[in-house]
Amino acid sequence: MSDAAETTAELTAVPADPGSRRTSSARAVLQALSLLARSPDGLRADETAAALGRSVSTAYSLLDSLCQEGFAVHEERGAYRLAPAGALALAPREPAQGDGRAAALTAVLDELYLRTNKRAYLAAARRGTLVIPAMRGRQGMRRMRGLGRSIGDDAHALALGKVALSMMPRPTLERYLEGGLRQFTEHTITCPDALGAQLEQVRLRGVASDEEEYEADFCCIAAPLRDDAGRAVAIVGISMSQRSFAQERAELEATVVEIAGRARLQHARPAAAALPENGAGS
Repeated sequence: MSDAAETTAELTAVPADPGSRRTSSARAVLQALSLLARSPDGLRADETAAALGRSVSTAYSLLDSLCQEGFAVHEERGAYRLAPAGALALAPREPAQGDGRAAALTAVLDELYLRTNKRAYLAAARRGTLVIPAMRGRQGMRRMRGLGRSIGDDAHALALGKVALSMMPRPTLERYLEGGLRQFTEHTITCPDALGAQLEQVRLRGVASDEEEYEADFCCIAAPLRDDAGRAVAIVGISMSQRSFAQERAELEATVVEIAGRARLQHARPAAAALPENGAGS
C-alpha cells in the first residue's frame, strides 16, 4: 500500500470512542464522496466546504486525500470530480438520502470494529468493480499486504469477494470462473466446483469466510448489507489472524451476521454485478 493509501486508511480508522474527532473525519470522507457523486460537473473546494459545513482548508484536505487514492480528480479549472475508475456506489439519488446513508454505513463499520476488535471493511459495487472505500482499525493492526482499494480476479480468495460472487447471475459467475482461479496460497480454492459449492453455502447462510486463502495467517468473514427491500447494496467484513479465526469463528460469524442483518439502508440502490465480467480489477 502506498504512503497516500496508508494516510487515508488511518484517517478512517476508529478509536475506542465512536463520538471522537476521527469518527467525524470518517463521516466527512463518506459525505464528500457522496457529494461528488451527485455533482457530475464537479465542485470547487469552497463549494464542498459550504455543502459539508466545514472549513475550506478541511475541504481541500478531504478532496486531496480522495485524489491521492484515485477516487477523485482535480481538474485545471479548479473543480474536483469523481474519477471514472474510482467512483463509488455510495452516492444516493437525493442529498437528504446521501447524508443518512453515509451515516448508516459509518455506524455499521463503527459497531463492527468496536464489537469484534478486528479490522473492518466496507465494500460496494461500482461499474462492475467491487471497491473498498472505507475501513476501520487502530494503529498497529496488521494489514493484508496485497489488498488494495478494489477486488477483481482475487474475489474467490477473499470473504468480501465471495459474497459478491454468490450474488452474481449464473452467466456472469461462469465468465469469472472461465478466467481461471488464481492461486495466492496453498489454501486458495482453485477448483470451480469446490468454489461453487462454497458459494451456495454463502447464499444459504448469508455469511462468507476465507482461511489463509489470500495471504498466510490472515482470515476474513463477510456478510451483505441490504436495503429495506431486501436487496444487497454493500458488503461488510473483518480480518483476523488464523489463530483468532480458529478460536472465535462461530462467535465472530454470528456478530457479523447480526450487525449486517440489522442494517437496513433505506432507499439504497441495489448492487449490480459486483465484479467485471472478465474478473479483472481496476
